[in-house]
Amino acid sequence: MEDLSCAIGPSWRALPQLPREATGTVFGNGSHPTTRLCAGAVDLLCRQRQPEAVLDVGTGTGLLARIARARGAHFIVGTDIDPFALSCAAAHSALDAHPVQIHFSHEAPDYWGARFGLVVANILEEPLRHLALALSRALLPGGLLLLSGFTRLQTPALRVHYEKTGVTCIRESYLDEWSILMFELRLTGVAA
Repeated sequence: MEDLSCAIGPSWRALPQLPREATGTVFGNGSHPTTRLCAGAVDLLCRQRQPEAVLDVGTGTGLLARIARARGAHFIVGTDIDPFALSCAAAHSALDAHPVQIHFSHEAPDYWGARFGLVVANILEEPLRHLALALSRALLPGGLLLLSGFTRLQTPALRVHYEKTGVTCIRESYLDEWSILMFELRLTGVAA
């Protein structure tokens, strides 16, 4: 497998060389089916719904946060438990020379309160289970939650688990054996 380091940039220009300490293998280079599912969904939803604030949990290289920023979000947070991923994401974000800053942090998803019109988490099933309540609490009423990082076989149980937090599944899609779930925090329902 080719080592793409952690360099991602606009396809229309050559990538600048990142310092050696800012390179390495970080998930989210755009090639994995779950990243492609999430990237397409974030792009479309930001164009359609124009959320003011977007949260990217497990940001990796920061790709999804950068898409949200490019599509007009004004407050974007990318979180990750890996300090190296956060530094890599910050380096990628700087490549865009965009006036809106992306805030990269290790904080829990609900640290900012119910602020986000769109929350995306492309991480493994077990961390998704652990973060279910925190992810739901980060949503504004009417906000959307995108989950990926798991297979078709894991989808039904994860869907039920999340619906117990007060969100409603409104769509599921697949690419190869991988899944993406879209939930909405209904205006009348509030996560406990």
